Amino acid sequence: MRRIGPYEVSDIGLGSWAVRDPKAFVDTLVKAFEMGINLVDTAEMYKTEPLIKEAMERYGSKEIFVTTKLYPWSIRYDAEKAMKRQIERLGKVPELVLVHWPEDIATEVRELEKLVDKGLVEMIGVSNVTKEQLEVALQVTKKHEIVAVQNKYSPTFRVTEELFPIMEKRGIALQAHTPLDKGRALELPSVKEVANRRNVPPASVVIAWLLSRSPIVIPIPKTENVKHLEELLLGTKLNLSEEELELIG
Repeated sequence: MRRIGPYEVSDIGLGSWAVRDPKAFVDTLVKAFEMGINLVDTAEMYKTEPLIKEAMERYGSKEIFVTTKLYPWSIRYDAEKAMKRQIERLGKVPELVLVHWPEDIATEVRELEKLVDKGLVEMIGVSNVTKEQLEVALQVTKKHEIVAVQNKYSPTFRVTEELFPIMEKRGIALQAHTPLDKGRALELPSVKEVANRRNVPPASVVIAWLLSRSPIVIPIPKTENVKHLEELLLGTKLNLSEEELELIG
C-alpha cells in the first residue's frame, strides 16, 4: 500500500484519459476494484466522471479514493461551481482535487484551499508542474497542505525525478501518469530483457521498476482490458533485483 495524505491507497491506481470504449472501461474498473485497486483518477478535461460513478455503483461502494483535476481557468473564474459539477458527476465528494496544467499556480492553489474549507473536497494538490511551480505552491498554501503531485513519470521520461527530494521530505505522493509512456517504455531493450528473464510481460516490469524508485510513487496507468489490468497488478508483486534495476537505469 502507498499513502496520499492520511489515506492508504493501492500500489497503483487507474487513470481515465482518452477512454475509447466506455463499457470496456467500466467493466475493467469494476474488476480492478474487486482485485484491490482503490484509487482512480479523472479530470474536468476527461469527462469520465459518470463512468467512474457507474463503476463504483456496480462495485457497490463509494469507498474509492477519487482524484479529480480542474482547469486553471475554471479555478480562477468560479472554482466552487466547477467543483460542485464534479461532485454531481461523480456522485460523491472526491478525496483530492488538483490544478490541471497550472498557469497562475499561487492564485489557483489558494482557490483550492477554499474548496476544502467549504467541504467540497478533502485535499489538494497540483498536476503537470515544474520544480519551481511546486515550490511556489508549497510557499503560498497556508491552511491546507499539498498532498500530491500528478506528473508524467516513466523509465522513458524521468524529468519528474528532480521533484523527488522536496516530495520525499514532505511526504507528498507522486501520482505517476502515463507510466508506460504510450508503449514506449515497453520497447526499451532493458525492459524487454528483464521481462524475458522473468517470463513476465514488459508492463509488469515497468510497474515494478516505478514502485522501486521511491515510496512516494503511485503509477496510474489507464486500461480498458482485464488481461492488461492483470499484467499491471503483477508488477506490484514483482521484486526486481539490484542488477535488474540498474539495467533499466
